[in-house]
Amino acid sequence: MADRLQALRDALAAHPGEPVSFDQLVAEVWQGDPPKHPRAALRTLVQRLRATERVITEPSGYRLVARPPAPCQLPADLPDFVGRKEEFAKLRELDAPVRVITGLPGVGKTALAVREAYRLREQFPDGQLYVNLRGYSTGPSMTVEQALARFVKVLGGGPEDDYRALLRNRRVLVVLDNATEDVIAPLLPEEPGCAALITSRAEMPKFPQVNLGVLADLEARELLERMRVDGDTNELIELCARLPLALRIAGANLAGRHLPDYVAELREHRLEALEIEEDDTAVRAAFDLSYRKLSERARRTFDFLGAVPGPDIPRTLVGDTIDELVVANLVQSNGNDRYQLHDLLRLYAHSRATPQDRRTVFDWYLARADGADAALNAGFTRLLPPVPEAVPFADEHEAQAWFEAERLNLVALAEDQPDAALVAALRAHLSLTGPFADLRSIARAALARETGQRAAAMRVCLGYLDYRFGDHRSAIEHCERAIAEFRAAGRQAEESVALNMLAGAYHSLGELDLARRHLGAAIELYLANDLKPNLIGGLGNLGLLELELGNLDAAEKTQRRSIGLAREMDYVSQLANQLGNLATVLTARKKFAEAEEAFREALELAGRHGLRPIEMFVLVEFAELFATTGRRDEARDHALRALEMAGQDNPFIEVNARLVLAGLHRSIAEYDDVHRRAADAEFRLLEVLALAGKAALLRENGDVEAANTLCHKAIERAEAAGFRYRADLVRAQLK
Repeated sequence: MADRLQALRDALAAHPGEPVSFDQLVAEVWQGDPPKHPRAALRTLVQRLRATERVITEPSGYRLVARPPAPCQLPADLPDFVGRKEEFAKLRELDAPVRVITGLPGVGKTALAVREAYRLREQFPDGQLYVNLRGYSTGPSMTVEQALARFVKVLGGGPEDDYRALLRNRRVLVVLDNATEDVIAPLLPEEPGCAALITSRAEMPKFPQVNLGVLADLEARELLERMRVDGDTNELIELCARLPLALRIAGANLAGRHLPDYVAELREHRLEALEIEEDDTAVRAAFDLSYRKLSERARRTFDFLGAVPGPDIPRTLVGDTIDELVVANLVQSNGNDRYQLHDLLRLYAHSRATPQDRRTVFDWYLARADGADAALNAGFTRLLPPVPEAVPFADEHEAQAWFEAERLNLVALAEDQPDAALVAALRAHLSLTGPFADLRSIARAALARETGQRAAAMRVCLGYLDYRFGDHRSAIEHCERAIAEFRAAGRQAEESVALNMLAGAYHSLGELDLARRHLGAAIELYLANDLKPNLIGGLGNLGLLELELGNLDAAEKTQRRSIGLAREMDYVSQLANQLGNLATVLTARKKFAEAEEAFREALELAGRHGLRPIEMFVLVEFAELFATTGRRDEARDHALRALEMAGQDNPFIEVNARLVLAGLHRSIAEYDDVHRRAADAEFRLLEVLALAGKAALLRENGDVEAANTLCHKAIERAEAAGFRYRADLVRAQLK
């Protein structure tokens, strides 16, 4: 077939511009051996030839029209182009005569379009037209008339010729770079066999499109390597946020410069360092061009977004104007009416936000956080007065969902604009769900700026967290100072919260007499002020204290009273916590079936309501029950889950889970590690349990003398701390 196609081309070319008869063409192509239906076979062959040549049908035959030299206006392809395999594949899948490449400024749309146009050259032998419409430029944009005049001229036409008429019977690719939707229609080819490739910063929903994102880490690294940037480029890539324009500017700036010095400059002045001196190439300049194209209202909204310090923005904060920013590819939609900015665009927006913008964002979040906290129904005493004009929430489920959606923004806001009222509004949510490090960070920042009762409120937060993290002396100091401040102001409800925290710190330290004194004072204030939600937790803590003092019957009765109150008031978090406490007491009393039932209910409630700290506590105590009753696989599973959840946020649970695993693994080395960790953190109870566990293992291994020595040490530590119940358990090993 290829030979006949060439024979047809040669026969037509022998008579340039003149029609060649059908019979003559059949004779020359088939050389005396024509097919059964020669005219039909000739038509088929001509159709194939038209893929590369212009063949005109005449009454008497076919005429070959000599092609003018095919123009190629494409810019030079980048020699260091990297990646984009997925994007090329998506472009090919579109299979449409007009395709659009969109994306934020500097993401590499033009480079991708040019590379794709070069790949398509063979499919468009009559030329590849290119024009930069300068839709986003400091100077005037190119007009439709100017672009058409250029196209007509390069296609061989004159001032009076029609652009689309010149495309007739040609296969031409048209690349419209930096286009805006209002100018492209007259420039699009309509002839069959022609196609267009458009790049734009704005979405063009009329056409199939590929939205271009930033480079992957490996692609960014490869680009810098091709630009001969040596050394560890990980932080450079992060600071450039994998934006191709930023990476290319950084690579150019690094010529002859020390990489660590330039990275240090980027850390301090990112947008300023991402420009090339004596050149108009800069990331900020690229952003400026898109910004100027926005309406006045959209520009104001974009500036406002710079005042939001978190990772994304809810639509309810900014309104419908954000749609224009999405179309302009300055903002990306995450779904669920939430939006985000590329890191460098966020910096650019932040530089444009006003102090009033930041105040507005803060007030918007504070009003909702305070309203959500009031609806959370978690049994936490509010440490500061309600915020004026707080936004109400329908119920605790709506409040919890809002907190979860906005948590990262709220924490970032509290770090950016430290304020005791915002931290106090977040206290219950963060305490219940477990990001203790976040609560600690924002409470410390606010404490540095606050005085009086506002400072005392922050000290309550920090007292709780410090004893959770094992810094008991700091916890005691915070609580004592908060108690003094609240007592002087006559704020008994807030004072009772600080007293309960102080009791918890002393309990963890093993100073049970002091713990009991402060807890008793807190419970007196709960009763005097009708603080039933607080009383639930106070009774629960008292039950655990009675357990350690060896009063197991009183411990169980107190825990059951606490659970009754929690069920009566429908406080889910308190109920889950106190069920776990009751199960711990029941395990000590060897009421294993009742304990397991309570543990399972507590675990189900904690898991269903996202109460991570309570879930971790229940898991590790449940693991101890399983270990005690010989169900080793279940014990290991629960302890490992608790250990995984604890991470770096809950050292007490981490050490406790390791203690259970040391017993399951029958490992002297693990017991030693747990003992060291517990001693370092002043977790006195876990320190005693680690000594007792190691002693029991040594006894099983036949080293009775070493076991007895450890038992006596454990008894001494337990009695010094007031842990009578634990001392009696260890003493039983000596019999």
